[in-house]
Amino acid sequence: MAPPNLNEPLTLPTRRAAWTPGTPLAWIVFYLVALDLGANAFFAYPKDPRNITPSRLQLYFEYGRAIEGKLARMTRATDEESAPIVASGWLEPSGSTQVPNGAVEGTRPVVTFFGMSHAQLLAHDVARIDDTLAVRCAAAPQAVPTWSFSAYLEDRKRRHSDVVVLTVMTQTIPLLSATAGGTLYFDGAYPYTWPRYYLEDDTLRSVAPPFLSREGYRRHFYDPMAWSRYRDWLTQHDKHYDPLLFRRSALDRSSLARLLRRSYALAIRATAQATAYDPMKGFDRTSEEARVLEALIVEFARLARRDGTIPIVFVVNNLNTSDHAFRLVEPTLSRHGIARLSSHEICPPNEPRNYLPDSHFQPPINLELARAMARLIRTSLADRENARRSLSARGPQSAG
Repeated sequence: MAPPNLNEPLTLPTRRAAWTPGTPLAWIVFYLVALDLGANAFFAYPKDPRNITPSRLQLYFEYGRAIEGKLARMTRATDEESAPIVASGWLEPSGSTQVPNGAVEGTRPVVTFFGMSHAQLLAHDVARIDDTLAVRCAAAPQAVPTWSFSAYLEDRKRRHSDVVVLTVMTQTIPLLSATAGGTLYFDGAYPYTWPRYYLEDDTLRSVAPPFLSREGYRRHFYDPMAWSRYRDWLTQHDKHYDPLLFRRSALDRSSLARLLRRSYALAIRATAQATAYDPMKGFDRTSEEARVLEALIVEFARLARRDGTIPIVFVVNNLNTSDHAFRLVEPTLSRHGIARLSSHEICPPNEPRNYLPDSHFQPPINLELARAMARLIRTSLADRENARRSLSARGPQSAG
């Protein structure tokens, strides 16, 4: 066999030859299309929005669908037809408030928790172990501190609580500048919304989105012009809004394109979080998120005390985040004398055995946190009562 002539110029296949059936490139394209169509056919997500038990592979290939596509899949004209998650988390009306241990009317002190599912689980355990307290909870899926603060503002318009508990969690602090469940977590989009908070000249200012109720959401979602205005609002006020992730397109029909979009979403989220949080060093106190959080906590305590209510902050330290969240808020809590409970005091954050796979605390850990919270609540109530008695005792003497 003659050796190749190295002086002969290399001839590349023409574009038509490269796409000729049987060539490697054609086979690659063929198999990619086959895989795409096969994944869509065999792992299609359930069309019924009330079906909340899809398989893991169905979920896997659905994660990358655009947020609008996910919202379209779960949203129908009524709550009865829509996915259950559509009704969750809305600030107006205050339908997210739950009563874990019965009616709150009566002689028992009223304690209201505000936060995500961690706050909800804690509230239920507090209610279970201490029947001297009337426990309520306003919660939203994956709620950030700005949602919790907004829920508190809405709730205080409607009723008085003796104690209010604001929940702050490590993973949600870097996402504090989001304004909707859709921009908050790409994998599991939620429709609910809340205001955007800004700190201007050390003054906290809020800008409300076009809708804060699920009725308003449906009106906007089914009105193309109104929904377009909402996207414009997100562009202006939501730091985590990304048109490529939010807007549905023909790419949603491709399972492979959805996988690529999800990878992009993970990268975007990591970049956004890095502006406020470093897993090794902790939070950047000069970041917008840290400064707004401090202002929220101060305002929360000020308003609660003005109402004759005891403010408490519950700090949830997520797995492998050390006590970074507590270290961020502790100076503010100490400076303003705000009672607090941080999970790291009972649950070492870097011990995986303390956590469930869904990020919640193991039930025994959560129960221990509930006992600590119940003690803190009772102590705070007793201190307030003693202070009132002391003032009452000094009153006549001062008058004389």
